[in-house]
Amino acid sequence: MKVGVMVTSYNQRDWDRMLAGDNNRPPVKPDVPIVENSLALGEMVEPLGYDSLWCAEHYGSAYSMQSNPLQWLTYWAGRTERVDLGTAVIVAPWWQPVKLAHEIAMLDILLNGRRLHLGIGRGVAAHEYAGFGIPREESRERFRELIEILRLADAQESFSYDGDIYKIPETQIRPQARNRGRLMETAKAAFITPASMDMAADLGLGQPLVAAEAEEQMISQVAKFNAIRAAKGLEPNQPTTMLYLHCSTDKAELEQGWRYVAQQTWAARNHYAMWKSESFANAKGYEEYAARFEQGSDVDENKGTHRVKATGLVGTPEQLYDQIERLQKNISLEYLIVHPAHGAKPAPEAQASLKLFAQEVLPAVHALPTPLHDHNLGRPEDLDVVTSMGGAIG
Repeated sequence: MKVGVMVTSYNQRDWDRMLAGDNNRPPVKPDVPIVENSLALGEMVEPLGYDSLWCAEHYGSAYSMQSNPLQWLTYWAGRTERVDLGTAVIVAPWWQPVKLAHEIAMLDILLNGRRLHLGIGRGVAAHEYAGFGIPREESRERFRELIEILRLADAQESFSYDGDIYKIPETQIRPQARNRGRLMETAKAAFITPASMDMAADLGLGQPLVAAEAEEQMISQVAKFNAIRAAKGLEPNQPTTMLYLHCSTDKAELEQGWRYVAQQTWAARNHYAMWKSESFANAKGYEEYAARFEQGSDVDENKGTHRVKATGLVGTPEQLYDQIERLQKNISLEYLIVHPAHGAKPAPEAQASLKLFAQEVLPAVHALPTPLHDHNLGRPEDLDVVTSMGGAIG
């Protein structure tokens, strides 16, 4: 099994000020040192033996202060020699598709033969859509059309497109990508709701998971996703999963590790559902999110949400290996992304956790086979299964 590392930045202690609408004073901790800590963490990924470096895409809040993911990954393309790079995720509706196709092609060239893992989502937060002046109710249509355009741009010397949202005259992507024709072969979609999952599978995309649900639900999701693919004549697909990492041999530190995961889920709820947000119940295409983010209820920062335990990879090296091995057997896990810097975790703790995992767990996980198990293949009856989706972006 291959293992990547999520490298992005959170100004966790700024949420009290933001939720209070207090813009008359600066954050308690400036953003720049936090981003510098992320840079230092990223420098550890390749020397420690990890396989890839990943980033997210968010704008305008203290949650995952990572804007253009391709800009961030281009920096890492120049700083590294061996690791692959991945997006978790590019938010499709916020991009002009021809520009995005050009940027992907250029990064593919700069990687000099290394792999660019493309994860693509449709976004959730109302304030991010508002900042771009893009109607959130168009998100599914924009997502579908952008995927179709990226496939055309990847497959053809020149292309045009006449959709409901995008009208593109005959055009070319230059310079042509090093791996032109293969860039979208393994692209994965991020989703939370069943409708988004259906669309992703229908578009022939693969499935990433943030393990935010009970494993029984995750098993059902993988089976249903592959049943949809089978109905379209596509091969079954194995998931990529991101988990919040805290690796330690100290019991008290591990208890604190769970609090960091809880803080992370609390911050995600703030970003997606509380700060500058409207009721999801009234948002076209997002109605199912109200219950998921417990919108309208009080959730303590250190308790997070009921999904904390499923989201965290927190434990001793032995416990973490056992958890990863169990996930592989249950959901046919193919690729793991660990996320060491989250919540209000100090940078030295995130670095120590990433290092200990690399020393004590990573070699065994690298040796772990990743077969596709029969219970994840997907059958016609799995199409009727209703699951609560695991995912971070929508």
